[in-house]
Amino acid sequence: MDAQDVSARIGEAVRGERLGGHRATYPAVLVSTTGLRVGGVVAAVAAVLALIGLATGVIVLVVLGAIFAVVLGYRIVRLALLNRQKEGQQLHFFEHGLVCVGVGGRITVRRWDSTTVFQNTVRHYRNGAYTGTTYSYRLIGPAGDTLGLAGGFERPAEWGQAIQQAVTDAQLPGAAATIQAGGTLTFGDISINRETVGASGKSVPWSQIQEIRVKDGLVSLRVQGRWLSLTTTMVRSIPNFFVFYALAERLRLSAAGPY
Repeated sequence: MDAQDVSARIGEAVRGERLGGHRATYPAVLVSTTGLRVGGVVAAVAAVLALIGLATGVIVLVVLGAIFAVVLGYRIVRLALLNRQKEGQQLHFFEHGLVCVGVGGRITVRRWDSTTVFQNTVRHYRNGAYTGTTYSYRLIGPAGDTLGLAGGFERPAEWGQAIQQAVTDAQLPGAAATIQAGGTLTFGDISINRETVGASGKSVPWSQIQEIRVKDGLVSLRVQGRWLSLTTTMVRSIPNFFVFYALAERLRLSAAGPY
């Protein structure tokens, strides 16, 4: 599918879903062609050394050259094929949602006001030193279909934050109105209303909660100077966690009254 056709289909999706104005574009992360060429040259040199070793009877040279040539050659071919598959893949952010261009130009649309987000951001360390962060998001549409975004696009910290903020901005007003009208909302196994927040048969009045935070991957409440685990469900498995958190903070601060 050519770029012009993909662009036309994006335009149709934007108009059909009323996504509004364009905000940002994030292309897929590709391995540089320079890196692939350098790797190919190194693999070729290793293969030549293996042949020289074979011709001269130097077994060590044969073994080491063959290993490097095969291992590096396989990796280069694999990365080249992955590049070809990811070429043209993009995330397009709009005022009211996003369009993901996936494999083969497949178009997937998500509106901020009707998307359920599961997010998993993990900071990695080795021997106490920070080595990087991985970003993984699952965006569930109204029909239950899943769009998985696992950091394969440029600037994942930026677009991940943008998803969280956009979904929160779109869904928080309606959630707050439901609570204000006396309703109860659920986020996984967590339920909240104007008076309490609870999970697994336990509930705590907002007036007793001093702080809400994520501790060891779980939602924890500071109640009368003690930390209590609200749920045994990890944050990564709580739908629209940032909507829950923003709403919970509103309710907690409201119950605490003016300072």
